[in-house]
Amino acid sequence: MSNRPPDIHVESSQTALGLSRAASSRLATTARRLRFSTSGRSDLFKVVGLRPKLSEKIFRASVIISAIFFLAAPNAFAVLYYGFIASDQFQSETRFTVRTSAPALGKDQLGKATGIPSAKIVQDTQIVAEFITSKGMIDALSESIDIRSIYAAPGADVLSRLEDEASAEDLLSYWQDMVSAAISPASGIITVKVRAFSADDAQRILIEVVRAAESAVNNMNARIWRDVTQTAQENQDRAAVQLRIARENLQAARNKTGMLSIEGTASVLTALIGNIERERLELQQRYEVQSQSVAKDAPQLVVLHREIVSKERQIKELQGQLAGSTVGQDQTLADASVTFAQRQMEQNLAEKQFSASVKTMEQIKFVSRQQLLYLDSFLSPDRPDSPKFPKRFFWIVATFLSSLVAWGAVLSGLALIRRRIA
Repeated sequence: MSNRPPDIHVESSQTALGLSRAASSRLATTARRLRFSTSGRSDLFKVVGLRPKLSEKIFRASVIISAIFFLAAPNAFAVLYYGFIASDQFQSETRFTVRTSAPALGKDQLGKATGIPSAKIVQDTQIVAEFITSKGMIDALSESIDIRSIYAAPGADVLSRLEDEASAEDLLSYWQDMVSAAISPASGIITVKVRAFSADDAQRILIEVVRAAESAVNNMNARIWRDVTQTAQENQDRAAVQLRIARENLQAARNKTGMLSIEGTASVLTALIGNIERERLELQQRYEVQSQSVAKDAPQLVVLHREIVSKERQIKELQGQLAGSTVGQDQTLADASVTFAQRQMEQNLAEKQFSASVKTMEQIKFVSRQQLLYLDSFLSPDRPDSPKFPKRFFWIVATFLSSLVAWGAVLSGLALIRRRIA
């Protein structure tokens, strides 16, 4: 039997039970801390009382550095630049269309005079829009305003203004960022917007843009009329030469046959044949009457017979000239009629062609007095009251969201590398 008192045995049992419960509580607490830890292995090391490895230190440093470069720095720059440094930019706007005088002149007349289809107007509209953002517009503006000094103003911030020593290519790229020209597919209206660092400069530049665009349209008009007029004049000159040749051929045919016209010659020959035939009939009647009372070898009957034979020979010769084919005869009236008809047809065709070319030339002269293409500006360049750019709040929020996404991608990459190393 034990010599310990019963109360000491009970007290020791209670102490062991308490220590066991305390150890279980600490283990449960440690397990919960490990389970809900969000800091990776470093928290595990803290919990169990171990020192973190070198890779864990590098990972933590990488997280801090990435947060600075991908999150803190971009947002600080965005707030600083767009909040305090970025220069205000004013935007002036205008709207116009490229119209044609076809509705006033009539489509048929315009097409006959110039040959310009309606699709050509759409193409010219696109040409004007492209010209506004091209180097040609910069050259046109440079004749009236100093575009470089306006956009290289010392008062503008460094990131927004044009460099002092910018090349022609850099100036073109900068101009394309400061101007926009959009075409409405439904109406064909061209909307042009120009930005500058002051409201007056924006309006002044846009006014000059409209003038340069209108000058470009006028140049297209000049080229169209120059080409159309030159072509029409060449056609008229060609038709005049063909008409002259046709008339010379007809005149040569008349000189060769000795006849002015087939109709007139045929009328004269028909009339002569009729008169001679009438005289022959009278002689034949006299011959028959006298032959009843006088012998056939009588002198008067011999004379009458000779005259009748002569008249018949004249009639045959005239009939041969009219439509016959007498042996040894160079050309009959029928042959001359074919030649005359061919030459006359050539002359008629040449006259019609020359008349059409003259009519076309007159139409071109009439239409050219009006402007075939013209720029109709129904919304004048306005003077903006307040700056529209830069959109400060938008760019600050956009920078924050973009940097947040970029930092999240970097953290994902670091976590993947960390798992690979582990």
